[in-house]
Amino acid sequence: MTESEILAITDEVLTQYLAASGYERAELRAGYNHADEPSLFVTAHFMPESGLPGGGEVNAAHAALRMALWGKGEERFPYLDFRFPGDEILGDEEEDYWDEEENA
Repeated sequence: MTESEILAITDEVLTQYLAASGYERAELRAGYNHADEPSLFVTAHFMPESGLPGGGEVNAAHAALRMALWGKGEERFPYLDFRFPGDEILGDEEEDYWDEEENA
């Protein structure tokens, strides 16, 4: 699947499951997980003043996303992350991950 097709499905699913919690949009990055397997890294962005979605909502959204992508032939696992306005992100997350691996 192309990244634009994956992102369209992702946005549809996350809107369905997380709109009530203030879901606004998604970003997608293809890469490799800790086991060096091809993976999808999805960041769900939320609107200002959004509350945190409940665990049940998050689990349902993640499962629905996985099943929707899989149903369309996408074999890469989607890892789901959340960003809220005002979140502080320190450093480059991918760079930090690789630094930890090198120092292990």
